[in-house]
Amino acid sequence: MLDELSRPYVTTARAKGLQEGQTVVRHALRNAAIPVITLTADEVAGLINGAVVIEVIFAWPGIGLLALDAIERRDFPVVQADVMLVAAVVVLLNLVVDLTYAYMDPRIRYA
Repeated sequence: MLDELSRPYVTTARAKGLQEGQTVVRHALRNAAIPVITLTADEVAGLINGAVVIEVIFAWPGIGLLALDAIERRDFPVVQADVMLVAAVVVLLNLVVDLTYAYMDPRIRYA
């Protein structure tokens, strides 16, 4: 955020007479949020993948424990469905992140 506040476009916004709050929120925060969004999505994908470990340790019924039981019983259709569901959630998460990029940074446009 400190790097973004020292950029020329923020200085220009201040010189045009915008209030400090508008300058910070509309100009600096939107551009500084892009790496934060990327890391947050990566962490959420890691949490989804780590569900197996948590569900096994605490014996919570869930998709991770279902996948592990299906692997042990060699129930391949259930394993395939589980993998497809987790993959679809990760792909959907990446789509949401990409759309958020376009909203946060007006320079990013998708054709």
